[in-house]
Amino acid sequence: MRVIAVPVLLLSYACANEDVTAPVPSQDLASAELPAPVGAPAAAPPAPTPSSTSTASGENPAPPVVPDPGPAPTATCTITKDADGFFTRNSGLGDYVAYVPASYSPSKPMRVIVGMHGCGDDMANFAHWGMNPYDLRSTQDHIGISLGSETGSNKCWNKGGDDAKVMAAVDDLAKCFWVHRAKIVVAGFSSGGELAYRVGMMSADKFAGILIEHSALYAAGGTEDTLLANAAWKLPIRHRAATSDTVFPIANVKTDWTTITNAGFPLTTSEVAGTHDGTSTDWASWLIPASATWTLPAH
Repeated sequence: MRVIAVPVLLLSYACANEDVTAPVPSQDLASAELPAPVGAPAAAPPAPTPSSTSTASGENPAPPVVPDPGPAPTATCTITKDADGFFTRNSGLGDYVAYVPASYSPSKPMRVIVGMHGCGDDMANFAHWGMNPYDLRSTQDHIGISLGSETGSNKCWNKGGDDAKVMAAVDDLAKCFWVHRAKIVVAGFSSGGELAYRVGMMSADKFAGILIEHSALYAAGGTEDTLLANAAWKLPIRHRAATSDTVFPIANVKTDWTTITNAGFPLTTSEVAGTHDGTSTDWASWLIPASATWTLPAH
């Protein structure tokens, strides 16, 4: 297995036991108004003030509901960062690697992207090339965390067995940093994308959206219709696929996309030339930026 130095711009992961419909070849790492009394003169409407906005009926619209970001942390955590600013913690269910950008302020909540790597990869490597791409770090406006402690063979994810580790990592991070609870995005590459689709749908009330690279909903460990129908809300999804991917064939992925769109989910897709290769550029330029305005509706 090739060892890939950090940061990584191109890598490919596939494993023979990934839950996909196509054969997987062996590959290397990679209030209402009351009417006026009868006979009484109608009251004159109040004069509008500069700050009021009137609708066609003369009523002011209700102010927008601002999603609750959740409480700021009260604990003091001991964080040991490496030379690049990354650190590792354990959520109680598993390890994760995190990066908190220089733009973070303890007085303001920050959005979070929590991601899972593909088979054969590891949490530290994916933290660098996927969740916190080098090209974004100087201007990064999110905390990026990458999960580890996967229990599938060849470092793949165990769908059903590893699900709870996603929110456990977010909850642990929130002990140390102010996590905006309405702006948590779940993401993944390949096997990690399968788990991201699964957890994103099954726990949609926790997420602002889903980011996927080279993966598929059909391989998420449950029927697509059931996962889509049971989602708490139709959260936005952004999915990039490769036209020559033999692990997740483009024809199968596009059928998935039709199913997702027909179910009413706001899905943005992208087809790029290539095989089952993930790049840091995919995350830095197309996936992560799109999630900047995603917000979980108030509920």
